[in-house]
Amino acid sequence: MGRRSASAGLVMMMGLIVAGTAEAHRKDYLVSQDYYTATRGEVEVALWNQMNFAEADNDDTYNSTSQLEVEYGVLDHLQLAYYEVYTWDRAQDWERDELKIEAKARVAQAGQLPVDVAFYTEYANPNGRRESASDELENKIIVSKDFGPINLIGNFIFGRKINRHDNWDFEYTAGASYGVTPRVRLGLEVKESLGDSGEFGIRRKDHELLLVPGIYATPARHVRVLFGPAFGLTRASDDLRVQSIVEVEF
Repeated sequence: MGRRSASAGLVMMMGLIVAGTAEAHRKDYLVSQDYYTATRGEVEVALWNQMNFAEADNDDTYNSTSQLEVEYGVLDHLQLAYYEVYTWDRAQDWERDELKIEAKARVAQAGQLPVDVAFYTEYANPNGRRESASDELENKIIVSKDFGPINLIGNFIFGRKINRHDNWDFEYTAGASYGVTPRVRLGLEVKESLGDSGEFGIRRKDHELLLVPGIYATPARHVRVLFGPAFGLTRASDDLRVQSIVEVEF
């Protein structure tokens, strides 16, 4: 994918923002998967972007990932989604990197249970038809709880390549957000790799650990915007990532 195509995608996304007429459901986190799903018949389009600075003082390590996501509410508690992912670095310029298909289901309506629970599964094909053995499956158990203006979220994540006998890889995210106003929330998350089933452990130096503050805002009834940095806390982590999400609901 060239720069012209990427620019066209951004222009298209801005057009969707102007044209949208519905109110986006609450998306409050940058690295944690939310409990909420689109309701029956709703379509949501989101543009994700992540700038990665593996070494903050070495611009040769800079790269970018952009993701276009389309979500559809099959039922009030079940949504399906399709993702197209593109990457950029100095060596290859823009390139189509992978496609993903996702299903997410909530157990009940928010607040009906002591803890809100949802289940998520995702199929990813990182290299298109080039390497069928690269296909991956990722699963998440999502737990969430509201305490007035405060929300707590946790994801337990486990995945593996599905065309060969690899170990399961594990990681988790945990976060909290606070409603400063009806339209603006502030949040803080952590994301940590736990290794695979052969080297499972917490806070190992060779595992990625990120600290992710963020701001999540609704500038218009139909638009949700999220932005924040992610700071690497271990040698295995990128020094810095800058992340943003723009979501529009129809």
